[in-house]
Amino acid sequence: MALKVPRCARCSGGCELKTLPSVSAEEGPLKLTLQGLPVFACAKDHKAPVHGDFMIWLIQQIRAHEAEIPAGKEEGMLFKKHLCGACGKELAGKSERRQAFPFELRYEELAPFKVELDMPLYKCSGCGKEQIRSTKELHSKVPAAMVGINDSAGFPHSG
Repeated sequence: MALKVPRCARCSGGCELKTLPSVSAEEGPLKLTLQGLPVFACAKDHKAPVHGDFMIWLIQQIRAHEAEIPAGKEEGMLFKKHLCGACGKELAGKSERRQAFPFELRYEELAPFKVELDMPLYKCSGCGKEQIRSTKELHSKVPAAMVGINDSAGFPHSG
């Protein structure tokens, strides 16, 4: 399916396909970075996503990759505990370091771009395995981080 090149929503000028070198956003412990993100841009440098559903597609793709990240399990409603995903022992209360989890995505026939999820790692008190606190925590932060990506990219807000 060929992409339809739109007119600029702000100035009605002609748009062309470009890529953004790097855009980042942070939401809680998550730092989300996109490199080589395809966008439409006009001569006045107004930018827009390459498709109306692109950002929803991107959230779905990121969530599909969440299972590849080593993660603990969250227990408790009021007093949350984070347990090791491997052995079930409690994770350390403090993170010792952060780690980036990169992967590549491709939207339709466009060139691939890089996605990087950067999260703090917590060491298991039992087996010593490092992991993020929980996939649930990461999952809950992705949509809000995507709002920050929209802002960093300079996309217009709707309504």
